[in-house]
Amino acid sequence: MAKNRRKQKKIEEVKEQIKKVDPVQELEREEAEIIAEQEAEDLAAEFDDEQDSHDEHGEYDGSDEIRELEEVDEQLEPENDAEEDDDVAGAEKISLREKVRKKRLAKKEALKKQHKWTMPIWLRVSASILLLAGLSIVFTWFILWRSNLCDAEATNTFIGEKPRLFAYSCMIIFAIMASLAAITWRPFLSIGISFAAFSILSYIQMEKYRLRGIPLLPEDFLLAGNAGEVAQFADQDSIMRLAFGAAFIIVGSALLEHCARRVIGRNTHRGSCWKRYSIIPRVTFSLVALAMLSMVVTPILQRKNYGWIKDEVSLVEWNQNENYNSNGFIIGFLFNLGQMEVEQPSDYSEARMREIAEKYQAIRAADTDRIPLTEVADNVVVILDETFYDPALLTKYYSHTGGDVTPNLHRIFRNYPSGYMYSPEYGGGTANVEFAVLTGLSTYWATGVVPYVNVVPKLGSRMSAASWAKDYGFDTTAIHAFDGSMYKRNLAYARFGIDTFIDQETMKYTEHDSKSAYINDESVFKEVLDLLEDGEESQMVLAVTMMNHASYDTAQYPEIDFRLRGGESNYLLEASFQSIHNADEYLGEFLDELDDLDERTVVLWFGDHAAGVLDKYYKSDDKNDRDIAHLTPYFIYANFDIESLWTVKETAKINEELGFEYPTRGVNLPTTTPNCLLNTMYNILGVEKPALFYLVDTICEETPILMKGYFAGNPPEETEALREYQLVNYDVLAGKHYWDGE
Repeated sequence: MAKNRRKQKKIEEVKEQIKKVDPVQELEREEAEIIAEQEAEDLAAEFDDEQDSHDEHGEYDGSDEIRELEEVDEQLEPENDAEEDDDVAGAEKISLREKVRKKRLAKKEALKKQHKWTMPIWLRVSASILLLAGLSIVFTWFILWRSNLCDAEATNTFIGEKPRLFAYSCMIIFAIMASLAAITWRPFLSIGISFAAFSILSYIQMEKYRLRGIPLLPEDFLLAGNAGEVAQFADQDSIMRLAFGAAFIIVGSALLEHCARRVIGRNTHRGSCWKRYSIIPRVTFSLVALAMLSMVVTPILQRKNYGWIKDEVSLVEWNQNENYNSNGFIIGFLFNLGQMEVEQPSDYSEARMREIAEKYQAIRAADTDRIPLTEVADNVVVILDETFYDPALLTKYYSHTGGDVTPNLHRIFRNYPSGYMYSPEYGGGTANVEFAVLTGLSTYWATGVVPYVNVVPKLGSRMSAASWAKDYGFDTTAIHAFDGSMYKRNLAYARFGIDTFIDQETMKYTEHDSKSAYINDESVFKEVLDLLEDGEESQMVLAVTMMNHASYDTAQYPEIDFRLRGGESNYLLEASFQSIHNADEYLGEFLDELDDLDERTVVLWFGDHAAGVLDKYYKSDDKNDRDIAHLTPYFIYANFDIESLWTVKETAKINEELGFEYPTRGVNLPTTTPNCLLNTMYNILGVEKPALFYLVDTICEETPILMKGYFAGNPPEETEALREYQLVNYDVLAGKHYWDGE
C-alpha cells in the first residue's frame, strides 16, 4: 500500500509539472509578445505620418504623440492593489503589459531626443534665399575677378562704373543657383556644385585668354571631345589643383548639407513619397526659380528689352574682346550663347531655294568659255598654313631686328597672284576659315556655329573643292599634322569627298623643330610631295599644318633672330616670328621642289589667322589697327604660267577703297574673306566651277569682305545677291538642305 501511495504521489507531481509547461500557454505568451511588439510598431508608424504632415507645415514639435504615449502608459500601469493570490495567468499578463509599457517608454524617449525642434519650412526657404543672394554677389565678383586675370583693381573699377550691370550679373548667378537648389532641395550642396562649376569656367576663360588673347565662347564647348589634346598646352599643375579643389568643394558641401539637415530636424522616418521628398514645395519653388531665370536671361539671349540696364549694357557682336570688357564675362558669354541658333530668313522656303538654284545653274550653263580642270592641271594642292601672318604689316607697333621674317613669301608675292585675306578669326577658329575656303560658304550669319563640329558630320555629302576635283577623276587626300579628331575632321572630310585622311598617327614624316610640341611644316610638305610623285592618278590634296600654333613658345628656340625694338619684351611674339621664319623657309623649299615636278601643279596657299598676341592692334581703339590683326597672306602658285585677273594698280585701288594700303610689293589680288579664295583660283585658271560660285562671283565683287568686325556695327546694304547668299548659307548650315545648285 505504501508503495502504491508513493507511486501515485509521483504521478501527481509529474502532472503538476506538465501543467506548468503547458505548450498551449507557452504559445499564447509568445503570441502576446509578438502582438505587443506589432502594436508598438504600428503606433510609431502613425506617429511618423502625423509628424510628416506637421513637418511640411513647419508646425511639428512631437508633443501630441508623446502625450498619447503617456496616456497609454497610464493605462498600462500595474494596479497597486492587485491580489497577492492572483493565479499564474494573471501574473503573466502583468508581465506582458509591463514589457509593452517599457517598449513604449523607450520609443517615447527616442522621439524626444530625435525631434527636439524642426525648423518651419517657410523659415528654411527664407534662410536659403538670403544665403544664396549673399553668395551670388561673392561668386559674381569672383567670376569677374578671374576673367580679368585676377586683377582686383580692374574688377572693382568695372563694378564702380557699371553698378547696375554688376547687379544684373548677380541676378543671373542667383537665378542659376536658386534653380539648382530648388530642384535638388539641397541648398548647401547646390552652392558647392555652383562654385565648383564657376571656378572651372573662369579658369578655362583665363587659360584661353592667356594662350590666344580672346575670351571663352560657347562654341568652344563644342570641342569638348578634344579637351585632352587642348589641355596639354595648359599648366598641368594648375589643372590638377583645379580638379582637386572642385572635388573638395563638392564633397565638403555635401557633408555640410548632411549636418545641417540633421540639426534643423530632417525627417528620416517612413512615410508617403510626396511627403518624404517634399514634392509639393520642391515643384513650386523650382517653377518659381526657373521662371525667374528665364526672365533675367531672355533679354540678353534675344538682345532686346534691356530695361533698367540699357544705359550701361553695350553688346558688341563684331568684337568679343570689347564685348566682354564692356559687359563683363557673365553677360558677354550669355550674349554669345544666344547666337548659337541661326536665325531663319523670313523668305526661306523650298520654292525660294529652287528658284535660286535654277537661276545660277542657268548662268553656269551659259558660260561656255570655261574648260575642265583636267585640261589645265594634273594636281591641285590647298594648303592651310597654321597661324601664318606677315610681320611686315606690323611695324607700327612691333618693329623688330633681324630683317625680313618671310623673304620667300615676299618673293612669291612678286611672281604669282597674291594678296591678303581678311580672316574672320583671330588667335583661333581655324576650322571655320578652312570650311569657308573649301566650300565658298560663310559663317557671317551663323556666328556661334562651328560647321565641322555641328553641321558637316550630319550631312550625307557636301560640295567642296575636293568633291569637285573628284568628279574629274582626281584622287582626294587630306593631311593634318595633329590629332585627326580635332574639329571632327575625321568625320567632316569624308562628307567633303576626301577618300584618304592622313593625320599625325599615320604620317611618315614627323620631325619637330627644337622642342616644339608640333610636327613641322617640312614634314607636311614631304607628305604632299610623296603623294604627287607616287600617285598614278591626278591628285587633289588638302594640307593643314600645325607648326606655328599656340602656345607660341613651345619650341623654346635656342636662338631668336627677331627681337622687338624699343626695349619692349614680348617673348611669345618673338618666338612666333621665329616660327614663321622657319615655316617660310620650308615653304620656299617646297615650291622649289614643285618647280621641278613634271606634272602641272597648282597650289592655293593661305594663312588662317594671326597669332593671338597682337594686343596693340587687336585691342586698339582705331579700327584700322584692328583690321591689321585680321590680315593673313594668300597666293595662287603654279609650276606653269598663270596670271592674276587684276594688275597691281587695279588691286591697289580696290584695296584702298576697302581701307588698306600695303607696303608689300606685287600685291595683285584684292583683299577678301576666305569664302572668295577658291572662286578666285577657279577664275584665274579659267576652269569649270559649281553653280554656287557664280553667286560667289557677285558676292566677292559687291562685298569682298564679309565679316562683322570689319563693318564695326555698320553692315553693308542688302543686295539681291547678298540675300540669296544668306539663304543658301542658312539652308546648308541650319536649314532643310533644299539647295541643289552644287
